[in-house]
Amino acid sequence: MGHLCLLLKVLLLITVVASNNEHGAPFVEPPAETSGSATIRFSEYLLHGPNGKSQLTRSFNSMFGGPSIHTSPGGTLRITVVNELAAEKFSTRGHVNGIRLIDTTNVHTHGLHVSPRAPGDDMFTEIDAGASHEYIFDIPKDHMPGTHWYHPHFHGSTALHTGGGAAGMLIVDDPPGYLPPEIESLKEIHMVIVHVNSQLMKVYSGMYEANCFTSGGSDTDCKDRYWGTQSGDGFNVLLVNGQYQPKLEITANRWHRVRMLFSSIDVAISPMLAGCQTKLLAKDGIYLHQAPRDVTRGFMGPGNRADWLISCPPGTWQLESKKKEGQALKFHCEAPLVTIVAVDRNDVACELPTFSVARPCYVVDLRQAVPTNSLNWVLGPTPFINGNVFSAGEHEHAAEISLGQVVDMEVSGVDEHPFHIHVNPFQLTEALSDSYEGYFQAGDWHDTIFTPGAAMRGRLNVDAFAGEMVVHCHFLAHEDFGMMHLINVVGQEGTHFAKAKEIDSTCYWDDEDFGEPKILQPGLLAHQRGRGSGIVCEQVWATRPSLSLAWSVHVHWLVRAFVSLTDFVVAL
Repeated sequence: MGHLCLLLKVLLLITVVASNNEHGAPFVEPPAETSGSATIRFSEYLLHGPNGKSQLTRSFNSMFGGPSIHTSPGGTLRITVVNELAAEKFSTRGHVNGIRLIDTTNVHTHGLHVSPRAPGDDMFTEIDAGASHEYIFDIPKDHMPGTHWYHPHFHGSTALHTGGGAAGMLIVDDPPGYLPPEIESLKEIHMVIVHVNSQLMKVYSGMYEANCFTSGGSDTDCKDRYWGTQSGDGFNVLLVNGQYQPKLEITANRWHRVRMLFSSIDVAISPMLAGCQTKLLAKDGIYLHQAPRDVTRGFMGPGNRADWLISCPPGTWQLESKKKEGQALKFHCEAPLVTIVAVDRNDVACELPTFSVARPCYVVDLRQAVPTNSLNWVLGPTPFINGNVFSAGEHEHAAEISLGQVVDMEVSGVDEHPFHIHVNPFQLTEALSDSYEGYFQAGDWHDTIFTPGAAMRGRLNVDAFAGEMVVHCHFLAHEDFGMMHLINVVGQEGTHFAKAKEIDSTCYWDDEDFGEPKILQPGLLAHQRGRGSGIVCEQVWATRPSLSLAWSVHVHWLVRAFVSLTDFVVAL
């Protein structure tokens, strides 16, 4: 399984997604779905890749990836999944821990803090070929805003579906007034970064065909027309919103918020943007306790998200995946991602504030908590966790934990296996052996962790939702092979960690309003001096104790209007 992603810098003439979408084409955002209701059609899709090669795959809505779905704290999100695939000709259901039922699917809302029970984020939901299913997600009012994603997660077909490009961004929007106005007003850029390794996918397809044969199927019955040997030419590539190294134009010296999602089934990336200012705002949909943090590069394993703030001087710059100098990483891909062209429009580089957002009580700083339970996870060798594989028939539970408990965790093997927990995120309580130039720090929150070092210590707040909490390796074929456990969460639905407010009196529950962000270090906010005279920076107040929530909403829209007006004036 250990292999390196092919370097892509030598590929000069590329066609991606459609025949008119060439290397260096203008950057295109995924379509946005903001109505609170989305329909996802899962069907075949012809992906065009390097050097004119093509590959038949499965994806959402006749596109590579899917729409960016927006929801909000306290809202209800409905997602209808329509499976438009043709049914497999011979059942492989009996191969529980293997590649099977490759035309059966479902959807997992990776990162959402919601119920794991149907009609919510139940990974055991089956949507057979020709069938449809409506998911209903009740988003808690105290859900932290952030960047998440959705992807197929039916046990046995997860790798072939997600690895083929079925992945979309899912954003819990920031309510007005949740962020400082100079952050809230920033233009957003969404990047769904997908690694497609068709050679590896063909290996897994071969495993499916072998399972089908051993079940009694014929050559005709068992052929995988999507990833089988005759399904396409094969390539190993990083795509951004389905594009190969697109060109993104931004305003020089102006800050932008970049939401990044990385979907892969076998490698990590290390995004960096040399020559520009880069700051980390959030990881895995959870804001840093003190934000933003200066970073030179990130480290994103399969399933990770990262919210960056970027500002570039005039010129052309390269967002690329590039590991640290001299570092040997076993599962890593180095390649250009996006060419960024920063156009001089007379902006000046303004300083951003350092701040802390009001935190939902389920993500208070658990380093100050007293754990009441503990879990140890030993990942590997594949497909084992703690020496055991998933037992689907009995739904055996690796542990039983009560709602409201804080759980101390030790996890080893995270340099070989990305570790993911459904429903509840976890907090790093100790520094990693390799912080990756400060990208990983004690206190950071994740729902998926894959690191250059072999082990991590963290804590988990088991909050609000009873049911089966899934733990698995996010090298998704490993999950299909049985590298997955279930934790049975028991107790009264809605139970919280009782001592959360003793740790942070400003944290809020689902029946409470959030407070304003705390400004730790004031920034410098850009203001227009007059037509033709450019931009100046003025200091923003350090605290705003007299501002009501309603007034902060007014400030939010005034700042947004100002930024729009500035763009208009500069364009003149």
